[in-house]
Amino acid sequence: MYIACDRSAKKNDIRDWLIILAGDNGETLSKSRADKLANKFKKGLFDPELERVIQYSDPTGETAVNRVLAAA
Repeated sequence: MYIACDRSAKKNDIRDWLIILAGDNGETLSKSRADKLANKFKKGLFDPELERVIQYSDPTGETAVNRVLAAA
């Protein structure tokens, strides 16, 4: 299921959208966590397309990328 949502939507609609999106991906998301993410989304600080990419630090990957960029 594809759900379109942008920052002009109401915060509660964004929260509900995030809960549905998590469920569609086989994950659980509490209402309180979804509410916090919706606040970030409304402020432009959260991009759901990048959540899995930036969720944790990857020092090894960062080092590898920096070496590749330095060699280019």
